[in-house]
Amino acid sequence: MSIVKITNKQYLDELIAKITLRLGRKPTQQEILDHCVRLGQDHFDELIQRINPSPIFDDKKLQDIIDMREKLSKIKWYPAERDNFINEEDADIYTA
Repeated sequence: MSIVKITNKQYLDELIAKITLRLGRKPTQQEILDHCVRLGQDHFDELIQRINPSPIFDDKKLQDIIDMREKLSKIKWYPAERDNFINEEDADIYTA
């Protein structure tokens, strides 16, 4: 048996309370954590997403990005010239 420190024990207490109401008996903290570990194994990708919320690119998403880049590359861009801005401050920012 080992000691596990939890940053916000209130979440664990709330979870135990909800489970107690549903099951009609109070599970132990160890029982809850054991099941949470199994859930983490069964839903590993979701667990990783919660730990490190960064976008996961699959082949379709990457192809969509490449297609959009190709589409946008055909847009003609005009150089920033002072005469193209209505606001003098914008001209100062974008032509500096």
